[in-house]
Amino acid sequence: MIETGVLFDDIHSFRDLNLVLGPFVLPPAKPKTNFIDVPGRDGSIDATEATGEVKYNDREFSFTFTVFPQDELSFEERQTVVSNALNGKRCKITIEKDPDYYLEGRCFVNEHFANKKLRQIVVSVRVAPYKLKHNETVESFELSKYDEKTIILTNGKKRVVPSILVSTNHIYISFEGYTRFFAPNSQEYEDLNIRLKEGANVLTLSTTNGAGEVKFTYREGDL
Repeated sequence: MIETGVLFDDIHSFRDLNLVLGPFVLPPAKPKTNFIDVPGRDGSIDATEATGEVKYNDREFSFTFTVFPQDELSFEERQTVVSNALNGKRCKITIEKDPDYYLEGRCFVNEHFANKKLRQIVVSVRVAPYKLKHNETVESFELSKYDEKTIILTNGKKRVVPSILVSTNHIYISFEGYTRFFAPNSQEYEDLNIRLKEGANVLTLSTTNGAGEVKFTYREGDL
């Protein structure tokens, strides 16, 4: 359980590094826009969704930490400990105020500041635009022989290809006009044609040869 601060993979900013988190702003992910100016035409052509969806830039921001006043190390020693632990590290970053999600990216220890009253260390990060849920979404469904079932898989903002595990018998899965036959397998399938969008996704499951079971596993992401 996170008490206060930030978790960098399994390194906690306070418990492990003796750093007290100061106020910070998590900036929103900025859309990648593409406006094409055409001479002789009013306005511009908006090609932002040329790929079928809006893409986003990385997020860049900083955490300002104050060294715990009763730190047993000197400021120079604490700088070394923090730099060794975080500088250049790519990791999952979990912020206490939003414990269900993590951001993924790279850390940079890029500033130290000290005077008679205050000792601070600034850690900057560049992370992917989506925050991801720590817990994967897992949905399992059972079918009897000659059964057909309509199911709904609910997803967050980030489009995602679920892992599909079929056991017991053959399963047909249909999604947005696409149908595929899945044989029982000890390994999970990933089919790029079954790509969940934001909100409710309707799929149809069917079997003819006997009872079957299918499990969908995916990690939801939001902005």
